Amino acid sequence: MKQPNGNGLVEINGSKSAPERGFNCMKLIIYLTEDGVTEWEEWHGAHLKAAAGQCPYTGRCPIHARSVEKILNNPRKPLQLTLF
Repeated sequence: MKQPNGNGLVEINGSKSAPERGFNCMKLIIYLTEDGVTEWEEWHGAHLKAAAGQCPYTGRCPIHARSVEKILNNPRKPLQLTLF
């Protein structure tokens, strides 16, 4: 039996949906916990900023430092420090 095609207005049961993509950084969680951040707005906001490339902890993060160093040592890839 042929599966019906969806038109985007109605969800068809059993149709494949786009895979969900999320962002998680364990270092960010560690830094937020160390700083005593407990408010959801601050926690969520920090994750949104980090996912957009504007992490508030870039100065402390060894992962970010390694990433920047790797890009700086690769002359084929230009470095974009901001997203705008």
